[in-house]
Amino acid sequence: MFLLSPDRVSGSLRLFAIGLLAVAAAFVLAARSEAKPTVTLEVDTSVLVSDNPFLTTEKKKTTGAVELVARPHVEWQIDPRTDIDFTGELGVRQYSQRYGNFVTGRSDLQIRHRRNEYLTVSGRASYRRDLVSDSLVESIDFAVDPRSIRESAEARGSVAWSPNATTTITGEGGWQRLRYPDSDLLETTKAYDFGVGLNKRLSEKLTVGVQGNHTSSRIANSEDTSVSALNVTANRRFATFWYGGAQVGVEWTKLRDPVTLARESRARFNGSANLCYEPDGTSACLRSALQSEVSGLGGLQREFSVGLAIRHRISEFGTIRSEVDYRRARLPGEDGSARVFRGSVGYEHRIGRNLYVAPNLAYLQRNRRANEKADAFIFSIGLLLRGAGS
Repeated sequence: MFLLSPDRVSGSLRLFAIGLLAVAAAFVLAARSEAKPTVTLEVDTSVLVSDNPFLTTEKKKTTGAVELVARPHVEWQIDPRTDIDFTGELGVRQYSQRYGNFVTGRSDLQIRHRRNEYLTVSGRASYRRDLVSDSLVESIDFAVDPRSIRESAEARGSVAWSPNATTTITGEGGWQRLRYPDSDLLETTKAYDFGVGLNKRLSEKLTVGVQGNHTSSRIANSEDTSVSALNVTANRRFATFWYGGAQVGVEWTKLRDPVTLARESRARFNGSANLCYEPDGTSACLRSALQSEVSGLGGLQREFSVGLAIRHRISEFGTIRSEVDYRRARLPGEDGSARVFRGSVGYEHRIGRNLYVAPNLAYLQRNRRANEKADAFIFSIGLLLRGAGS
């Protein structure tokens, strides 16, 4: 059912080629610099056990897997004004039965140039290849078709101008493509967006601003869908360890109703908020959002999400971490809402200078309709090599 296919081989080769091109670009850009780059490598090897790792509605069958993941990271200061940052990841996962093997990973290259004290320009290019169990709550698409692998490519550019010490004007634009090579339900989606923003620091603790953006997306053999939004933003530090931010506003969407086939334009509330508590050794952040996201379900999908991430260092050697994430969206042409949920708890213990052991337990659930629920437990234990390099 999940055997290695030509598409999967092609995707794996594409991932490897993009990673090589990103590394080559980093070295070309830094060729005229005498500064030595900072290169680090993380290597994780893990054993996983799950009763339903792809959250299918078929009869559950417990299976094991082994995985090897390498994550190179290169930081290079080309000159006093320009720096580049490359992060890569290449993973190979082999299941003991039923599901076969997979190649996953990502490639991310960022370039930042500070022209002067007033103007900063940056660019970013990335490619990702994800499995449902790794990225369940990042998109409502996985509630529809958990068998799929998601490939995403993105290119972005931004400019920030500071006419004075308290004001920043930003502009950015980007292109994105989502592809689901193994799915019969999700379509390849392309989207572009652009936006402008103005931020003003009113005090050491409070920054306010206004932001406008437009996103247009298109799936194969379908009309464009688009959303324009105008938001007021605020970021504030409340106390020594407490800080947070919020943005609220209105979005105007244009799309075709899948039932009536009528072209619709509507205005709706959108917004997001986060609140964090970070004393020494502890980090806890709560976040929530209601906004339109690029999706393989029809170009744009209005989604509600909420999440909580906690990390606490209990000793010099050990850290406990826990995450809970939930996402909900109304599917086109459906009466109910699709939902995805992931909760996990893990422990990381340093057993050597750069060597860690990390057990982790996660619970995943997806609901496409009221009568279509699938869930899974995933237990993993890994041996992690962190921070090795020059």
